[in-house]
Amino acid sequence: MRLWNSLLSVCLVLAAGLGLLVLSGNARGLNAPTLEARLVVRDFPVPTGFGIDPDRVGNFMAEQLSRRLDEDVALRLTLKAGTRQKVKDLVLPRLMNVVVVQAMMNDIPELSAILNIGDFHRTVKGQITTTEQANDVALTVPGALLAEVNGEKVKLTNTSTGMVALNLGDMEPGQVHNVTIWLGEDSLNSDLGRTIRVGAEAGMRGRVLLWGTQGWFGADLEAMRWSRWLVGMLLSGTFLFGLTSLILPILTWRQTRTRMDTVDSLPDK
Repeated sequence: MRLWNSLLSVCLVLAAGLGLLVLSGNARGLNAPTLEARLVVRDFPVPTGFGIDPDRVGNFMAEQLSRRLDEDVALRLTLKAGTRQKVKDLVLPRLMNVVVVQAMMNDIPELSAILNIGDFHRTVKGQITTTEQANDVALTVPGALLAEVNGEKVKLTNTSTGMVALNLGDMEPGQVHNVTIWLGEDSLNSDLGRTIRVGAEAGMRGRVLLWGTQGWFGADLEAMRWSRWLVGMLLSGTFLFGLTSLILPILTWRQTRTRMDTVDSLPDK
């Protein structure tokens, strides 16, 4: 019976001690792999109607150019009145229509991002590190639309399985990449904790630590601070109970052994 009590106490001590390490934030260093991604997920709310209307931009530019044709002295001296009118009626509508303006905006990366900003629903931001040489490092992120690595925009690629991936190339030991990824609507229907993966060539698989996701068992620990103290106190009590259950039998055995040694050392009458 004492053996089972000891085994139970050891299990309680180990479980409670591991739980306390997790709550204190020190468990992430236990058995950490070579390649690791630490990411934070945040919602990306966009105001309704926010963006740029290509039709409005085209009309504005056409009006401005039409005004310049009438007010610019050099143009008035160079072009005849009939020619200027033809430019207003024929040339400007063809150059400044909504299709042409939208194509021009899509060709400019910064404007293209603003045009598509309504498609962004989440962001994933964090660091990717390695303690050893890792070649052809890639991070798969479902629903990714735009990505930055160390403050610079990078191109997203599609894997053979249809997943969207961010290629980081070769990484030296101790190298750190700061990544920011904007996700679309597809990311709302997937479990990012299971679908975001990091790896490298030769079958190297890294670990992804993700904060900010909702819906997992115990997620309220992040929102309700008092619950962390409650769990911490329960784990501390379990830890002390298990430790006491281990120490008391040892102390009892030592006291019994001491008494027996004392009785044996007494002279026989």
